[in-house]
Amino acid sequence: MSFLRAGAIYAVANVASAAVPFMLLPFLTRLLTPAQYGQVVSFSLLVTLCMTVAGLNAHAAIGVMWFRRSPEQVPSITATALAIAVVSTIAVAILLMAGVYSFPSMMPSITPGWAAAAALTAGSNVILQCRLVLLQGKNLPMSNAVLQISASILNVTLSMLAVIVLNLGSAGRNGGIVLAAMIMACAATILFMRSRELEWSPTREQVKTFISFGSPLILHSFAGVLISTADRWTIGLKLGAYELGVYGAGAQLGMVMAILADAFVKAYGPWLYARLKADTDTDKLRAIGAIYVAAPALVCVASGIGVVLYLISGILLGAKYQAAATVLPWFMLGGALNGVYMCTSVLFFFSGRTGVLASISMSSALCGTVGTWMLVANIGINGAAMGYAFTQGLLALFTTLVAINIFDLPWGRPRHAIAVWMRTIRRPPQPAVAP
Repeated sequence: MSFLRAGAIYAVANVASAAVPFMLLPFLTRLLTPAQYGQVVSFSLLVTLCMTVAGLNAHAAIGVMWFRRSPEQVPSITATALAIAVVSTIAVAILLMAGVYSFPSMMPSITPGWAAAAALTAGSNVILQCRLVLLQGKNLPMSNAVLQISASILNVTLSMLAVIVLNLGSAGRNGGIVLAAMIMACAATILFMRSRELEWSPTREQVKTFISFGSPLILHSFAGVLISTADRWTIGLKLGAYELGVYGAGAQLGMVMAILADAFVKAYGPWLYARLKADTDTDKLRAIGAIYVAAPALVCVASGIGVVLYLISGILLGAKYQAAATVLPWFMLGGALNGVYMCTSVLFFFSGRTGVLASISMSSALCGTVGTWMLVANIGINGAAMGYAFTQGLLALFTTLVAINIFDLPWGRPRHAIAVWMRTIRRPPQPAVAP
């Protein structure tokens, strides 16, 4: 029941935090031309790309180390994570700014200043994620939800002021993203300090642990960027900013399913970590049962949400972006498949086998990118959406097949696993009473 309550809170938080920029979408699609909205999409893609290196995936390491280290070590670990995030972010900002300045044709809609801003935004997001992940590990979903929703409200408020009041167009929206991210990073650091969860005494062993954990994830994160954004990069390169703006608006609607899947995994991740740590036959069956139930459930939820979004897409997008509605079914399917992948990928994070996960991700990304490029060349923006779903399907399939082969879990007993999981839901196990 605790798992279900946490899942409900995370779902509400994800939906609410996503609903705030989602509510901004009808204004942007009426205030910005498709070409201007394409510039917003390009900047967001660059932020996503920067997150593969900026921060060195410190938030992912904290999530695992919370379960593996003693509580007394957490403040020092957190401080080390923030220091690594800041140093790596500054390095990425300098390198990216120099690269765009030297090769301006590489990103024609991005100036060196905006390139540096994208890196700073990515690093700031990693610092905020460190706080959110720690709250998640401590089983404080309400605190996590408040912080997450606050970040979205600030993001949209600043963007609304810049776009509507100051009439800054796409620069206003991008500027709101940057400023909100930096403010929330400062807020997260202050919250760490107030809760006495920062101790500025990093050790060589901690730095080495973060680097050894995060370095393989650079490849994995880069693969993740290709998987989630190859469709938009391809459209930007082959079809231009106008088509990218139209497609980006449809992609924003389609992200609803991915957001719901992420909410589920935020509750499922700590729950699965606890089952794996217990290492009993019953706990293993519960874990596998949850995975077997989650996959078809995600597909069913995606189908229902997709129908609703398609029916109201005209109201949400406006006349200039009507073509974007045709990509929704593929984004719903892709979001459900991404949820399946995230359920299984938790096993790799807990075991520390991030190098294996990186290999799987990169293989899926390369195959999916080639397929997306071919589909866009032949079908256009609908081909890009098909490529997104195809890539997510490859990732879910490869991750599941590898997990079945390398993790000693009862994969071959699906009925028994589901039955054990269902009994857990109906009647949670009671703690033992001391004699």
